[in-house]
Amino acid sequence: MDEKPYIKFKNIYVIPTFHSRIEFAKLVRTALFEVFPNVIAVELPNNMQDDLIEAIQRLPFLSLIGYADTLNPKKLNFIPIDPGDSIIEGIRIGLEHNIPIEFIDLSVSEYLPPSFKLPDDFAINEIGLQKFYQQISNYFKIEFKDKKDNFRKQVNLEDFLKNQEDFDKNYDYTQKDVLREKYMAAHLLKMMPLYHRILLIIGMAHWENVKYYLENPEEVQDVDLDLIPHKYVKIYNIRNSDARFLLRELPYHTYKWLKFRDQFSKEYLENIETPEELYSILNSYSKTEHIRNVLIKAKYDYEEEFKEFVDLHKLKTLLQYSRNLALAEQRLLPNLFQLLISSKNIVDDDYAWKVLEKATKYPYNDESDNYETLKMDLKGGYDPSGRYIKLRRHHPYGYGKERGVPLKERPEEKYPGEWRDKWEEGKDYTVSWPPEDILEEDYFAFIRSKTIKNLKNQRIKIEEFKSSLMDGIAIKETIRNWAFKKKIYVKNIQQIQGKIDTIVVIFDKDDGEIEKYQYKLTWWAEHDRESDLAFYSTNPGDYVIGPGITHVEIGGLLSIFPAIFLRSIFDSYMDYEYKDTKSKAERLLKAAIIYSKERYIAYVAKDPPRKYFYSLAGIKNRELVFIPIDNFSKDSLKTIKHIHILAGRDKRKIAHNYIFLN
Repeated sequence: MDEKPYIKFKNIYVIPTFHSRIEFAKLVRTALFEVFPNVIAVELPNNMQDDLIEAIQRLPFLSLIGYADTLNPKKLNFIPIDPGDSIIEGIRIGLEHNIPIEFIDLSVSEYLPPSFKLPDDFAINEIGLQKFYQQISNYFKIEFKDKKDNFRKQVNLEDFLKNQEDFDKNYDYTQKDVLREKYMAAHLLKMMPLYHRILLIIGMAHWENVKYYLENPEEVQDVDLDLIPHKYVKIYNIRNSDARFLLRELPYHTYKWLKFRDQFSKEYLENIETPEELYSILNSYSKTEHIRNVLIKAKYDYEEEFKEFVDLHKLKTLLQYSRNLALAEQRLLPNLFQLLISSKNIVDDDYAWKVLEKATKYPYNDESDNYETLKMDLKGGYDPSGRYIKLRRHHPYGYGKERGVPLKERPEEKYPGEWRDKWEEGKDYTVSWPPEDILEEDYFAFIRSKTIKNLKNQRIKIEEFKSSLMDGIAIKETIRNWAFKKKIYVKNIQQIQGKIDTIVVIFDKDDGEIEKYQYKLTWWAEHDRESDLAFYSTNPGDYVIGPGITHVEIGGLLSIFPAIFLRSIFDSYMDYEYKDTKSKAERLLKAAIIYSKERYIAYVAKDPPRKYFYSLAGIKNRELVFIPIDNFSKDSLKTIKHIHILAGRDKRKIAHNYIFLN
């Protein structure tokens, strides 16, 4: 992008900005090296300058400055100390490079202009700031110019400043905007003769009116610029887990911005020899690359926990889907909501949770208790005493409707390690979760019916039609032979004598050098609608998802329905009975042959069992029916491949808060 990162007016270099957007923070850093300003002027009030600088010096820890004109407020205006905000970036640059900083805004209370959707600032990377501003300023002229023109002579800045406490609540938001713009223009008019180059960072909606007053200084009174301090001003610490409620960007974007700033620090940039290298570095921060990183990191975590491979085709589809969702809402890059919707629909909820975890990652958390911590949500905050405070942003313009996460909320740990402690307390008394049991039993019934259907298909005889249609015309065979033999063929379906009560499903034989599925368990039915179950899996406790609730991946399982009180087939005292088996999978299969009450046994696996087991089944008057596992969809197999184990019956009361069944 060759265009200048600022708009020049006399000796003022203006960056009209959207607040809390990293693309404008990038412009501030670029403008620093093009302008080398003598002073940086920012759209923040000077009666909170010390608090603002103190909060900024806390970065990377997040802060919120709340202020009100009452000592015990129920509503707070607040200024987020957002590392990705262009104004915060300007102040940080001023502090780092010893450039004077002027806070030129007027502080008003009860200020709440309507929020409206702003276009995607990512477009600046392609069209430049000046073209972007030209398009946006046309909208601001249509929406606000007439109202502001009417109020220019109606509102008196000097009267307001002298009687601020009495007048503040009597002005609407447009009048307050005009007052603020007059005040900022008055401040700039005093600065312009004193400095050669002023870098001004100001909200995009305000610059045109401020410029009007700079061009018509006779309309700005010579006023005292000292503001009345607010009665209540406080710096709150914000936990990293609440970062997504404070920041307007994805917290991962902000985290990478901080890493970018650290990597290319003042000392590093001072050693750059050519402008081309400098601008290459300044433009190397890429949100699109970060979104790809979020999805790929979530993919690796998902595959590690669930052992389900998310292929590149799915990732490509996910990126296209999220892009299309963004375009449908007139955005260039997807937001958190769109990423999660795409992840849910293309993969599943568990992958969406991994994406949420990565996208909202903000690793910096202040544990010092030097500042009170405000717990935030979409609408407000809770102070340490539990009092709810409604929050109003000092810079209120939005970037689309605030939307919550399209995933069922999962409670957080009361303290680090709480869930692990609950698991350790009750891990010797494990139980299943009944709603999940129902889904599993339904899937086992589906396998049994599919096996019977396969058996029937194998026992269909195709015969020439003579005197009876038997079980219907064999359409394919008749068509195949009609041209030559002119004969009709019919189906003779032989009846299946016997049922299926026992199924074995092997996802992984686990016969390698390193044992992946070390946990072995036999579960007995709790009522007559459940089957006896034996399985081997990953270790419970590897992935604790709630207090005493863990997720495991099944390597292989045996189900017998109706239940027969299956013996603990993996216990050491049973080793002699299973001495002819070579793996856990074969142990399950032999147990199926031994304990089956019906003639047919369903065996679902990648490969058929050894011939030895066919012979063993024949001796017991049983018949193995092999079905390749690829005959079942991977998504449906998750029903029985990924299950949850609870550390005690008491956990069943709360499990629904942590286990979400699709």
